[in-house]
Amino acid sequence: MGKKDSSVPNPDRVHGEVLITITVPRELFKKLKSIDIERVIRENIPKVEETFVAEYIEHLVKKRERLEEKLHEMEKSLARIEEFYKKALSDNELMKLERNRLREENKILKRELMLKRSR
Repeated sequence: MGKKDSSVPNPDRVHGEVLITITVPRELFKKLKSIDIERVIRENIPKVEETFVAEYIEHLVKKRERLEEKLHEMEKSLARIEEFYKKALSDNELMKLERNRLREENKILKRELMLKRSR
């Protein structure tokens, strides 16, 4: 079996490196000059990944709920169609019986008419 890809899909469909621009106020920038920003970013990457995964899971849960709602609507629609189909079959059966009854009645009337004409 192949190796399973455990990476989370990127919702922006960005592949490879991503350039992020952060704008900060001047005072904060002066404070950040003394801090090793790369170290802070590296330390926070797991938290960001965890947040991203949680947001993605939340997105999937909402999508699942919408799909389940759509499924219920389709099931209701299917039930209505099934009910309509059963009624149509029943009506068709009644119409066939009525047609056969009328055919028999027509045969009888034709015979009676032929008898009257032949007299």
